[in-house]
Amino acid sequence: MKKLLFIIFLTPLISFSQGKCVTGDCENGVGTYLWDDGDIYEGSFENGKLHGVGITIMYDENGMLFGTHDGQFRNGIPNGWGTGTIYSEEGKLYGTYVGYWKDGVYDGWGIFIWRDGTIDKGEWKEGELID
Repeated sequence: MKKLLFIIFLTPLISFSQGKCVTGDCENGVGTYLWDDGDIYEGSFENGKLHGVGITIMYDENGMLFGTHDGQFRNGIPNGWGTGTIYSEEGKLYGTYVGYWKDGVYDGWGIFIWRDGTIDKGEWKEGELID
């Protein structure tokens, strides 16, 4: 379940070509990129990809807040330390993950805090808690 959440969560980042740079340098610098569907990224870019530190805010097809990612990116996807928050279809908090990412999924030490306050913490591998 946890692995699937962030695969779905990161889908908007894959379609980088569907929008425009609204401020700054979205090729090799710092800028703000706005996708056609309203998703937004503000942070560092390298070779036209999200790279370095930044934040994304993503919305579903109905315009409801779907999730955020605040942290390190490499080649367009979360890699390194970061915080990801997911919201339900009704716009309610689903949960938040704080920890290490690899290729867009939880990988390394991290904590997932569910809406009800339940905490899963430890070592993650390819999006699943292993310890």
